[in-house]
Amino acid sequence: MSRCSFCGNEIEKGTGLIFVEKIGKVHHYCSSKCERNVLLGRKPKHVRWTQEFKKLKGKLSAEAQKEALQQEAQGSGETVKHKMGLSGAAAKKLKGGA
Repeated sequence: MSRCSFCGNEIEKGTGLIFVEKIGKVHHYCSSKCERNVLLGRKPKHVRWTQEFKKLKGKLSAEAQKEALQQEAQGSGETVKHKMGLSGAAAKKLKGGA
């Protein structure tokens, strides 16, 4: 399953919208509500019902926080390392780690 590019909720198989830009970037949206908010230029961290807002304000449930941390650990560390060709220590420094 994929996650909505705007609100961060999981999208069930067979539902939602997929938008592919000319440069190949793919955006997944769970509803037209999320798609319209992106077209209006809104940022997820400023919209109260998104996962990113709840994460920043500390209002995310414990289970959702655990899931978000797992997603970050799986995705961000590997992409930084592979995209830039950095060693593990350099990738951690770039990411903000020790």
